[in-house]
Amino acid sequence: MTINRKIPLALAITSAITFASSAFAVDFHGYARSGIGWTGSGGDQMCFQAAGAQTKYRLGNECETYAEIKLGQELWSQDEMSFYLDTNVAYSVQQQNDWESTNPAFREMNVQAKNVIKSLPGATLWAGKRFYQRHDVHMMDFYYWDISGPGAGLENIDLGFGKLSVAATRNTEAGGSGTFINGSFDSSYSFELNPDNGEIERVGKGGKTSNDIFDVRLAGLAINQGGSLELGVTYGRANTKEGFTLDDKASKDGFLLTAEHTQSLMDGFNKFVVQYANDSMTSWNGGHSEGSKTSNNGDMIRVLNHGAVKLHRDWEMMYSAMYQDISLDNDGGNKWMTAGVRPMYKWTPIMSTLLEVGYDHVNQESNDENSDLFKVTLAQQWQAGDSIWSRPAVRLFTTYGSSSSWTDGATQRVRFNQDDITFGAQVEAWW
Repeated sequence: MTINRKIPLALAITSAITFASSAFAVDFHGYARSGIGWTGSGGDQMCFQAAGAQTKYRLGNECETYAEIKLGQELWSQDEMSFYLDTNVAYSVQQQNDWESTNPAFREMNVQAKNVIKSLPGATLWAGKRFYQRHDVHMMDFYYWDISGPGAGLENIDLGFGKLSVAATRNTEAGGSGTFINGSFDSSYSFELNPDNGEIERVGKGGKTSNDIFDVRLAGLAINQGGSLELGVTYGRANTKEGFTLDDKASKDGFLLTAEHTQSLMDGFNKFVVQYANDSMTSWNGGHSEGSKTSNNGDMIRVLNHGAVKLHRDWEMMYSAMYQDISLDNDGGNKWMTAGVRPMYKWTPIMSTLLEVGYDHVNQESNDENSDLFKVTLAQQWQAGDSIWSRPAVRLFTTYGSSSSWTDGATQRVRFNQDDITFGAQVEAWW
């Protein structure tokens, strides 16, 4: 009897160990930020963004709670081959109450198969929803090259002198600017819930217009010591349903051309970027397409320089400067010039002081009106390490903003000739 009791116990222990080992094999990654803030003139925290600008300087200037929860696991491996499952669910609320319901966004669900094509060692075959090779300016949260979405591709094909990546992704736009059924205009509409923002929107009876993106990139071109070049061609086009056509004035398709030079600099990096886009590719700042719009025909030119460097043992700094000109046929574009710096002084390996200064100038093409925003933030921070990239970080901040015309990031209200002070506390983490 004693032996029989020991056998089930041993099996239970073995099963528990096996289950625990499997559970701990899951990779847990993510990003999160949250906090509390007040405004000097009264009320909760306002956030400063120049009217017409696509983003803002973010330190002490974020009014929401946002999180991305990533779970992934290697499902199979043999020799140097592997299949990896990656997922990502994102949440965003206005951090105004204890209980705030939200509709989570299912942002990633993909499998990446590495070294499964023997003739292309090091290449990765993938399919599914994915954050695909995103390029951004961290201090502005500005994604200037981002075709993320449901798709498939083959990346990091080693050509000897560089690595080639090809991909196709898709995003849709609600309704469309002129949906036709068999040559006749369909003026009726239906109302649908937009899962991205939880709002009811009016859409064409024909539903949504799909926009396909085809992207080719050549990276890792060594052109100078410590420097490399990446080139990309991104083509977007509207993909209408059978029996439906678009308004003759719809942009239908467009190109985005990108050249980015990355230079190792002062224990950090500098990136210099030149981009050109036309028609449907002028609608988004990163590389998505809106081909059924009639209001985005035109051109976009963007010149951007940004980076992060170590000035001294105790000093580091992020910086960014950009000129962007969107010229549209309907005079609905604008010119946006922005520049900002974020120096950091480290008092101890885990405590620092940050100062962020940013300036935006936007000139509207339609009426030649200008919008200027000056924003400065002083923050005391405790972070997990002594790098400007170290996270988690808990910070106390005070922000001053002054503008002739700016958008409150919390309410999306446009305010004129106003300045104000905000202050509060925030935590930011990635892992």
